[in-house]
Amino acid sequence: MKKHVIGLVALTWLLSAPLAAQELKIATLAPDGSSWMNELRDADQRIQAGTERRVRIRFYPGGVMGDASAVLRRMRLGQLQGGAFTLGDLAGVSPAVNLYSLPFTFRDEAEVLAVREQFDPLIMAALEEQGLIVPGLSLGGFAYLFARDPFPAPEALSTSWRVWVPAGDALSRRTLEQAGVSPVPLALADVYTALQTGTVNTFASTPSGAIILQWHTRARHMLDLPILMTAGTIGLDRRAFGRLAAPDQELVLAEFRQALVRLEAVNRRDNDSARQALVEQGITIAAPDPGHARTWREIAEQTRDRMIEGDQIEVPHLDLMLERLEAHRAP
Repeated sequence: MKKHVIGLVALTWLLSAPLAAQELKIATLAPDGSSWMNELRDADQRIQAGTERRVRIRFYPGGVMGDASAVLRRMRLGQLQGGAFTLGDLAGVSPAVNLYSLPFTFRDEAEVLAVREQFDPLIMAALEEQGLIVPGLSLGGFAYLFARDPFPAPEALSTSWRVWVPAGDALSRRTLEQAGVSPVPLALADVYTALQTGTVNTFASTPSGAIILQWHTRARHMLDLPILMTAGTIGLDRRAFGRLAAPDQELVLAEFRQALVRLEAVNRRDNDSARQALVEQGITIAAPDPGHARTWREIAEQTRDRMIEGDQIEVPHLDLMLERLEAHRAP
């Protein structure tokens, strides 16, 4: 009887005792002091307050944990519980993320916004199936082509145009090869040096990204033709996230989701102001001839379709998204 009473007392104490604090270690390439880090640190403060410090975030900014592939590897090993990623970084986790990064598919931001309500959840669910919990997606703006020389008609391009493509982005590489230029696959950290040495003389970036990374100092022209929509997110390891109490999970997702919404608004403002700053620094922003724009889109579409038919890339839900785009464009 005495042992039974002691057991009940112990159980009561365990149930009433506060849960041990959970620390989520999250890595990002964003440097301290950037908009990303400011928003993430503010979210951490609200998470700590809302969970009574049961959940704390430790950030590793500035790429100290390596690039995206290194961060994902550390997450699998349990050394990290999350990371900040571009959607392109996560193509190896789920091909569904390719939906928004297909070259020359969207003509303006309104087209992206027209499909987000349906396809953001599909992308997030596909990532969760692969063990990555994503609170939301944050658009970073369109990437555009920058170069030292004016952009000619597509048929006048040659292999002397050495264009950076992210390492592992097979679709962009094949699209550029089809256009007759020389794609140069490189990690993001290597691009500025490549621009300095001439290994690369053309690159794609958002206007604000070109300034932040100082790549704009190696360019004189920007082609005002949206290539692809950039986007970022926060990915949390499903196993680590599952160890949080259910109310704490909801709070963490809600706070990070709101941080991503605010970052998207910041990105939009930064890109608008960056365009003006680029002009003031002597960069010519010129729209292509309508026929040239149509040629770029045709090259991209033909390359994409050939790679899908040849099982070289996978883009789930693509047909459905293209149907939605056509409906949005219809008068």
